Amino acid sequence: MKILQQFVRRYQQDTGGNIMVLMALIIVAIMGLAGFAIDLRFTISQKEKVQYALDSAVLAGALERQKGKTETEVIAEVREYAGALIDMQGGGMTCSAIGVVMDDVSEDISANISCAQPTFISQIMGRDHLDFNVSTTSTYSVGKVDVAFVFDVSGSMNSYNRLSLLKTAANAAFDTLLPDDMPDDKTIRIAITTYNNAVNAGSYINSVTDGVSLAADASNIAASANFNSYNGKRMYDSSTGKRFFYYQTGTCTDYGYCDQYSNWDWDPARRNYSDVSVPSSCVYERTGSQADTDAAPGSLAWIGAANPEWYFSYSDRNKYRGWQEVAYGGANSNTGAFRNNYATCRDSGPVPLTDNKASLKAHVNSLTAGGGTAGHLGIAWGWYLISPKWSSIWPTESKPWNYDEVNATKAVILMTDGDFNREHPSAAKDSFHQAMDLCDQMKSSPSKVTIYTVGFQVPDSVQKTGDGRTILEYCATSPAFAYSAADGDQLLQVYKEIAQSIADLRIKS
Repeated sequence: MKILQQFVRRYQQDTGGNIMVLMALIIVAIMGLAGFAIDLRFTISQKEKVQYALDSAVLAGALERQKGKTETEVIAEVREYAGALIDMQGGGMTCSAIGVVMDDVSEDISANISCAQPTFISQIMGRDHLDFNVSTTSTYSVGKVDVAFVFDVSGSMNSYNRLSLLKTAANAAFDTLLPDDMPDDKTIRIAITTYNNAVNAGSYINSVTDGVSLAADASNIAASANFNSYNGKRMYDSSTGKRFFYYQTGTCTDYGYCDQYSNWDWDPARRNYSDVSVPSSCVYERTGSQADTDAAPGSLAWIGAANPEWYFSYSDRNKYRGWQEVAYGGANSNTGAFRNNYATCRDSGPVPLTDNKASLKAHVNSLTAGGGTAGHLGIAWGWYLISPKWSSIWPTESKPWNYDEVNATKAVILMTDGDFNREHPSAAKDSFHQAMDLCDQMKSSPSKVTIYTVGFQVPDSVQKTGDGRTILEYCATSPAFAYSAADGDQLLQVYKEIAQSIADLRIKS
């Protein structure tokens, strides 16, 4: 027994020394790992600072390039700018020369650098430095930008000074996108369209709608048939060449005084646009297979000409009232059998792409509001203004860039203050769902249009999609592109922010 106890004591003495050695090794390893973690964290921080320096440098270089500096000068600017920032970081970091490559096709500027950061604690493990690489590429969206502003000019924009506040915000956006010291190189161009019940096609009405010449109507049946077939076109009287819309005139069949309560016989009649104050350039949505595309106007793709409507089947009383409105009331009010909902667009026609800031501001400052909200029409015309498929419609200097143009960006800024609530009777879908279809197509290939949306004092009760989104949230390129404003100050800030995001340089990778 005594021999066994002596053996145990000797064993404990021998292993105790081994354990102490093992413990020392473990402590050293833990300290080494902790030291490596500290060094790694510091190195990551240094890398982030170098990334920022390189990003800032290529952006500065792109700005210099935009101002007309030579390739040699730009490369020197990038290296000097980044080098100064990197030298400020300290920590003993050393970096290679900055590599700079300029792409003459895409107008991108790429830069790269390799750096070594000395370690502080990891050296005890034999690791005296940590290496990392940084690269970046810049481009500037101001290279080639086609942007369409789409403004709601429905009647609700007259409330709470909304239209005036919109004008202020829009003008500020124009100043951001087209600064006074910007080179006159046509790289940023802006278009404008407005909408209420309809869109005013302005001087382009004959290019986007179909026309037809009609002989005199032999009967009410013939007139009604022509109305049903051609009221979505520009109708011209074949004998006079004047454009007209349909109504009816009456002959009283009662004795004595006749009024709306009398009995009447009716004859087809044509009212020339030149004889009334009804706008002749209003248009409504395209229908059929091209309803949600940007196809150029033409066969099976014409835009609807928004003529007033006449209801041939209405009662004598309603026909009488409509007749009096057309013949003596100016044909500018819905009365009886006469309806001009879709022929009451505002005076503001489309402004094709231009960089003439003065004309853009003058147009916006002249806007007036009234009528309903056919928002899908605004979306469609915003698209048409920047679509290369419509190049034959717009003036030469306003022809949109092709969708595959290198370093070209296309954007639509859609604004409204409420529900999309008007669509033409010939449409297969309501305004809300037409807007959804148009936005889907606009954002997909090959168009890939960036859509910003601006809701100005939009009520919570507006129509929503099945998943709870408003039409503005649905149409926006992403949630970050959907803005809302509760007052004039916020609206001003929103438009400035959107304009800046379009005009700003941006890092590609």
